[in-house]
Amino acid sequence: TIQDYAFFQLTKPKPHLTIGDNVTIGRHNMITVKSRMSIGSNTIIGGYVQIIDHNHQFKKSTIIRLQQAEIQHTTIGEDCWIGAGAKILCGVTIEKGVVIGANAVVTHDIPAYSIVAGVPAKIIGVRG
Repeated sequence: TIQDYAFFQLTKPKPHLTIGDNVTIGRHNMITVKSRMSIGSNTIIGGYVQIIDHNHQFKKSTIIRLQQAEIQHTTIGEDCWIGAGAKILCGVTIEKGVVIGANAVVTHDIPAYSIVAGVPAKIIGVRG
């Protein structure tokens, strides 16, 4: 299910987005892919979530508007729940069964069945 106003931006160089079965993508989501991203089956993504597989460099030797993108694969496993307003940044692997709290910013890999929250997201529990 893709709810109202979900936005997919697939841009160069070679975007490839894989979405499993029975996935819900909430309202006003922004999913941006320049390389590879996958979302596992039976995952629920709340409203206003951003998932991104790239970031801009910010070296002082080059002005900001001319910086190149850093592109890294982003993976969300099966049976995950991503709370409203969460941000999942490039290069992150979220393993099976993870719960991400509302407005969390995920900057690193999350092990299976973890519950994370905060900015940056930290493990606060484990699914029982």
